[in-house]
Amino acid sequence: MKKQLKIFLLLVGMIMAGSCATDANKVETNNAEVEKEKPVVVEEPSTNGLGITDVKYAASLKISLLNKGNNYLVKKVLEKLRAGEENVYIAALGGSVTEGAGPSNFKQGYAYQFKNFLTEKYAADANKVFFDGAGIGGTPSPMGLVRYQKDVVDYWGRTPDLLLIEFAVNDWQECSNTRGFEYLIRDALKNGTAVVVVYAAATYGNQQQVMSPVAQFYKVPEVSISNALDYSGINKNKDTNIYYTDMVHPTANGHKFMADCIMNLFEVIDEAEADEPFAIPEGYKNANAFTEFKTVYSNTEDPNVKITMGGFTKKDPLIQNYLKGGKSFPDNWYNDGSSNESFKITLNCKSLIFIYKNSNAKNFGNAEVYVDGKLYKKFNGCDGTGWNNCVVTMVIDEKESAKHTVEVKMAEGEENKAFTILALGYAK
Repeated sequence: MKKQLKIFLLLVGMIMAGSCATDANKVETNNAEVEKEKPVVVEEPSTNGLGITDVKYAASLKISLLNKGNNYLVKKVLEKLRAGEENVYIAALGGSVTEGAGPSNFKQGYAYQFKNFLTEKYAADANKVFFDGAGIGGTPSPMGLVRYQKDVVDYWGRTPDLLLIEFAVNDWQECSNTRGFEYLIRDALKNGTAVVVVYAAATYGNQQQVMSPVAQFYKVPEVSISNALDYSGINKNKDTNIYYTDMVHPTANGHKFMADCIMNLFEVIDEAEADEPFAIPEGYKNANAFTEFKTVYSNTEDPNVKITMGGFTKKDPLIQNYLKGGKSFPDNWYNDGSSNESFKITLNCKSLIFIYKNSNAKNFGNAEVYVDGKLYKKFNGCDGTGWNNCVVTMVIDEKESAKHTVEVKMAEGEENKAFTILALGYAK
């Protein structure tokens, strides 16, 4: 009996031991599963200066490519850079963002950084790459059109191989309704210039949606900094200085982000098959488009234009300066208040762009502009917000070209005040 009891207890012990071992294995297995389910935290690198991961940064650059357009002319620029046999001319036309405003050194601006990146990556001979930073604060596209010949073409005595155009943050209610923008693109393409449109970002938005249909009509590549910035998550609340130094001007790292976005376009185009040459459409995107455009300064000789300067015989030296040096419109018409004789211009045109100075000096006053003898508008030469900046407006805008006379004279009671006409541009 004792022997049977011992065998029974031995069997129970073996069963209990097996049960405990099984439970222990279950616990061990469950613990392993728990460990397996714990998320693995990987610290992603951020070396881009904007405080986002490099993966996010790279993805943002891809988002910036709004439209590859026709790549034929851009590929020609890359071929020319790689060959290193001829000079390559690169220009950037735009407002203060293109000028390099924001960082302490304007050469940290996106256009300068882009030129350096492009040269470093593609140029066989860096000494044969020439750059013209033709940005100046407050430039909408009609003013860019007036400036293009003087500040870009005449700068080298030839058209550029590559032209960056940036007006999106300045083109709110611009006077030509994208006709100046269209003429710039069309004129550059006609001369074999590769055009890239850049839509800069601002905390108040930009005019990308208005301008992009024109760019797409001409199949020029487009880079949207605003799209990329929105995707990046930077400054979603518009309350940091990671990208912006103010409402619109980027930090040095912000400008680098812009340059990297444009470089992404060039890298994508470089890897792609070449497109067939693009044929410029016979028609225009805009109704009543500018089909022939010319600029007029105080030293311009144009058989279509007759000017009587009246009291506007002097040159105003206190005008808007470029950060790189030089003055915006040095060949202007300036009345210092010593004469009450009016300025008159007679010409055949359908549209006339009028650029004047908004002074920060109280000795500047109101000038009245008459078109064909009728008062068109009164312009304030010192409205309290000016910093000697340029103001762009259109005083004639008709569907057909005709002979017109425009007269500028000081308003009643303002005869001893000053006023400066900076430049004119007309379409026939």
